Amino acid sequence: MVGGYTFTFDEKKETNVPMIPAVFISRGIIDGDIHTFNSVVLNIPILQNSLYSSGFFNNNPDFGGMIRRVPLIIKYDNTIYPSLALEMVRIYSNSNKVQIISSPNGVERIEFGEYKIPTDNQGQLIINFRGPKKHFKYISIADIMDGSFNKNDIKDKFVIIGTSSMGLVDTRAMVFDRSINGVEIHANVIDNILSGDFLKIPTDKKEYDLTMIWLIIIISMIIFSIVKSWIVIPIAIILIYIIFQIFFVLLFEYGVVLNLLFPLISFILTLVLSVSIDYILASKQKEEAKRMLGKKVSPAVMEYLLEHSAEELIISKEVEATIFFSDIRSFTSISEKIGSPGRLIQMLNRYMTPMVDCIIDYKGTIDKFIGDAIMAYWNAPIEIPNHADKALKSAVAQIEMLVDINKEITPEYDVTINIGIGLHTGRVTAGDMGSYGRSDYTIIGDNVNLASRLEGLTKQYGGQILISSATKSKLKESYKIRPIDLVEVKGKNKAVEIFEVLCKNKDISNNEIEIYTKAIEYFRDAHIKTAYNIFIQLEEDNPSILYKFYIKRCKQFLDNSSLKFTPILKMTTK
Repeated sequence: MVGGYTFTFDEKKETNVPMIPAVFISRGIIDGDIHTFNSVVLNIPILQNSLYSSGFFNNNPDFGGMIRRVPLIIKYDNTIYPSLALEMVRIYSNSNKVQIISSPNGVERIEFGEYKIPTDNQGQLIINFRGPKKHFKYISIADIMDGSFNKNDIKDKFVIIGTSSMGLVDTRAMVFDRSINGVEIHANVIDNILSGDFLKIPTDKKEYDLTMIWLIIIISMIIFSIVKSWIVIPIAIILIYIIFQIFFVLLFEYGVVLNLLFPLISFILTLVLSVSIDYILASKQKEEAKRMLGKKVSPAVMEYLLEHSAEELIISKEVEATIFFSDIRSFTSISEKIGSPGRLIQMLNRYMTPMVDCIIDYKGTIDKFIGDAIMAYWNAPIEIPNHADKALKSAVAQIEMLVDINKEITPEYDVTINIGIGLHTGRVTAGDMGSYGRSDYTIIGDNVNLASRLEGLTKQYGGQILISSATKSKLKESYKIRPIDLVEVKGKNKAVEIFEVLCKNKDISNNEIEIYTKAIEYFRDAHIKTAYNIFIQLEEDNPSILYKFYIKRCKQFLDNSSLKFTPILKMTTK
């Protein structure tokens, strides 16, 4: 029979000590690792002296009050003593020597006979509980006394005698049951040792935990940085499931007990950090997008694009737009005069900045800069009411702004900037265009080309702003406009009527405009001589490139009667 006793931390009073049933051999330094007690409570002498052997039955609940592990060895009075369960199995194995295998981290395992029992660094066994209370066979002491029990139930079995009454306060809490008898805890320990399906904490547990934590953090960060934000939560749920499965397999397949709490906390913190970083970066990217878009579009267009960019920019569509082209006159001469590339760029930036701001103020969209030229458009990517008026107002404002711009640029760079602007309204294709690797939102079509041709014609007619009849027909407000010509640009077979919009800095009286308009009517009606005389008079009174152009054109027909008259000017160059 193997008896039980208990160690305490009370002041030592006993003169007797527990019997030393076996020789404990230590391999490694274990001082300070296993539990050490001050005193012991033994059985009464008559019983103690009649026992074959004995072992302690101390159980140490963890911080939550649960019994999850029990000490297999305890140090008392500089001697190692076995637990009741360990001693019972040792006797069963007929082993007289017990080896305690230790490392610098503490106790690793206990060996005797054919048994190798892994422990934590304090010599405690993590119990692999078989189930809730009464998993093992219970026999009442009353049945034992009157012999009314099945003797086969105890034949060749380990029998543990203990109490089950609640009043004797020998109940404990464990993972499967909040109230299990203390005697059954010893039964679970014996069963674990006999079957060998141990749960074990590696002696280098900290290294395992840290490795697991860092792996989870690194893998999670990589995954969360790759996946899109809308799929983060589903991915997080899947990863939590995988983490639980890993720990489940380690525990129940390999019996390895690792700390799940800290890896789980690490994962959650990584998730929160990743989402926070993603949010911060997205906010910065949105602000950067606003900043970049703010250079090309109005605030209203910018906000719309940020909300609807996925649909609006990818899907190409046909829209009516007013297209704008502007260009600096004699830019080659200006660049040669300035000389320094750095100064040239500085000068261009000082010119471009107010021009771009003016376009954006009138809700236009900057498409691109082509050297010293600017291309812009209205009514895309979002609908702009009265887009023709807004485009023309922007063009007029830019011409009038040149006066103030030149006041700054001319003294510093010794150049004067003059520009020509062409406006045309028509159907275009708008959308995200380019290569798969690089694309941009833009507009394309014949009407874009026509707007560019109009800008080029400003040089020929000496105008500042030329608009097509299509743009003129869309205007809702009144402007000072005069007809210019019927032009068939290169690449087009249909003539387009073009008009000049007169700005404040081009001081032309209404009377002059009226006389000029009559001259144009005479010319188009083939009254060349009458038109010629009027243009001569206009040129004498108010010298102009436009009047010189028509004088030359009338003279061609007057000097060559065989030349077939047409009021349409066919352009052979761009």
